[in-house]
Amino acid sequence: MTRRIILITFIFLSVTVILGQAGFSDYSLYYTDIEDSVEVSQNELTIYVIPATVKYDWSSPCTLFKSYFRNCKRNLFKKESYQLGHAFVELRTPLASGRIFTGMRAASGKEQKNLVLKEHYGLAILGADTEGALESGNELDYKVKKFSRKGRLAFITFFISDEATVRLIQFFQSYKAGIDSNGSHGARYGGAFWPRYKGEGAGCSAFVVSFLDLAGLLKEEFDKWLVKINIPMELIGGPYNNNKDVSLRDIKKHKSWAGNYDPDTVSYEHFEIYDPTLMFEWIQEKWDNQSAQNILPVTPVQLNEAKGLMIDGRNLPLPKEESIFMERENPSIFIDFYHQKFTTGN
Repeated sequence: MTRRIILITFIFLSVTVILGQAGFSDYSLYYTDIEDSVEVSQNELTIYVIPATVKYDWSSPCTLFKSYFRNCKRNLFKKESYQLGHAFVELRTPLASGRIFTGMRAASGKEQKNLVLKEHYGLAILGADTEGALESGNELDYKVKKFSRKGRLAFITFFISDEATVRLIQFFQSYKAGIDSNGSHGARYGGAFWPRYKGEGAGCSAFVVSFLDLAGLLKEEFDKWLVKINIPMELIGGPYNNNKDVSLRDIKKHKSWAGNYDPDTVSYEHFEIYDPTLMFEWIQEKWDNQSAQNILPVTPVQLNEAKGLMIDGRNLPLPKEESIFMERENPSIFIDFYHQKFTTGN
């Protein structure tokens, strides 16, 4: 009897250890609730989003400042937090030598804080480029585990065609090679970047959306995640505006953005950014309603407390443009200074 109890205990502990050592990002963890009719594809693209602790109110410079201040207070004693939220991407396919699991982040929050508090960049911080880094799969495995248990993560998994997959692999390899090459200025992080434009860096959400863009996925939904504002030039400081000093108090006093006026009569800089919190809320809404009008059918899935969607995009046509990287079309004072800085070495 004693031997039998010991044997049963040993088997139970062995199974527990094996399950505990299984790769956390193994999709079988959340395939259990999928209908039998859903076929698992060889090529799977997953985007993950983590919302800001406090949702940002982009209604005006004043409300944006207040949102930022509330986030700072809520995150003051947290070792791991994202002031603006975060997004990252995973590509699993037999067409690559291994999975691509990565995201763009600022190399250090200290540099951004200094630009605001010491250099008085004001709202130029939204588009300013700073030192960045590509996150590793090990880093992100841990974050998926941590934030999914708290329900502070949402995700979408797409089944995609071989043609789309090859396009994404080429994009990532070229982007990473540009960062790692000799003479490169390394990974650059900033809200004004679009990584499909030649020679530019990326913000975390733009990096993720560029994968969707290249694969022709959810293009009609992008605008629901996009924030568009006209920043008054008087709130843009640092090298982008003759080294003007802009204090937090200056931002707080402004109750509205510049209107869509003639830029020759009203001075402002147009700025657009994908907000991870809006992406997170979009996924939550589609999951709760178990429907997604105007897009492909979705299957609600779950990983711990994190809600997710599965979408079969294998039959979607790829974008018509042949080139993965393009020349920038819309001018930007942030991008102009970025190119000037590294061209002149200043």
